[in-house]
Amino acid sequence: MKPTYEFKNLTKPQQDCLVLIESLGIYELRALARVFGDNSPTILKRNDHIQIVMQKIISGEDLKPIPVRQGRPYKELSNIEGILAELSQITGKDYTLKGIQQRGGVRQTKSVSFKQVEENVIKQKLFPITVSGILYDKSEKEMFFLDQESGKSIFVRKDYFPKLKAFDYITGNAVVMNREKEYILDDVFTVNYQNYKEYKEVSNIYLESMPSVSLKFKNKDILMGLRYILNTSKFTDNMDTMKELIQTLHKNNVVAIGLIPNVMFTDMEEINSLGFDNMVLLKYEDTAFDANEAINCLIDHILRMQSMGLNIAIFVQDPTTLANSIDFVYKNNTKALMGHTEAAVEVIKNLVSLAKDGGRGKHTTFFTTFDQADLFDQMYVSSVYKVCKKIEL
Repeated sequence: MKPTYEFKNLTKPQQDCLVLIESLGIYELRALARVFGDNSPTILKRNDHIQIVMQKIISGEDLKPIPVRQGRPYKELSNIEGILAELSQITGKDYTLKGIQQRGGVRQTKSVSFKQVEENVIKQKLFPITVSGILYDKSEKEMFFLDQESGKSIFVRKDYFPKLKAFDYITGNAVVMNREKEYILDDVFTVNYQNYKEYKEVSNIYLESMPSVSLKFKNKDILMGLRYILNTSKFTDNMDTMKELIQTLHKNNVVAIGLIPNVMFTDMEEINSLGFDNMVLLKYEDTAFDANEAINCLIDHILRMQSMGLNIAIFVQDPTTLANSIDFVYKNNTKALMGHTEAAVEVIKNLVSLAKDGGRGKHTTFFTTFDQADLFDQMYVSSVYKVCKKIEL
């Protein structure tokens, strides 16, 4: 069918969106058109759907929440979510369903696809690699994660590892699963910082309460469950003190997790030597979209750990750089909140808000860095500096 629409002077991202939209089947196109405001997706023709979606993308207009209709099948929306995520990445505007329903929301789940699993290839256990990462649900029977070392997407069969759930942190071994040399999880060593064979999920949720547990460190009492600013711009600036602090946390059954942006290859050895149980390292060459996804995934992982009653210490380096990365993902949004997009401020607040006392000895403590340049950032001053206690270790 010859197109009845014509779009002139499209930008490169808009052209990429059009190519993606024109490649969709009619059912996906109808679902997409409904998300973009088409009230009669089953009546209009294919060209009309494309016209509606592209006009909204070109205008840069925010999409309105989708009215919930009786009997609308969930399957239709679940199929379209990956397409919305792709459009979000191309345009830098949040078109995901959660982003539309909750305009302040910042969740953009990474869309990952795998080729066919080939059993004869898996049996050969070719090119094994050690992997680690935080799990995502992919379907009722499948999961995946991004290996934190190599960045490879690792496919996971739920029936092979029934103990695993979304946002668990795992370490294990992966092997090639098809001729495209994609990887599948072959063995699990640890899950949520415990041996997989002995691992048993427990429910021991955090309840808001006043901090009462102190950690003795270098003649100081660090009250756990609070927020602290360390007088250093990088965690590696004072290696001996940081190593000793993390070792002390371990002795007190506290899991230490690091989130560090702008990591150069030459920094890796020093950072690895600090002794974190888990490090989310945002490499200097990573895209802003990768950084945004990794930060949100880490937040979900820590919430999962809190639901199980683990004691946690979060070390977040340079929150201003983290906020700037998220700003780029939402570059079409106005920087109307403390010099940043609403999405960026929300993520930083979500990170800081993870610190709490969970009652009955449970706690999550937040440590972050300080640089004089950060004081020029209104978001950092208001959302980090003023709500954290300054501490000299």
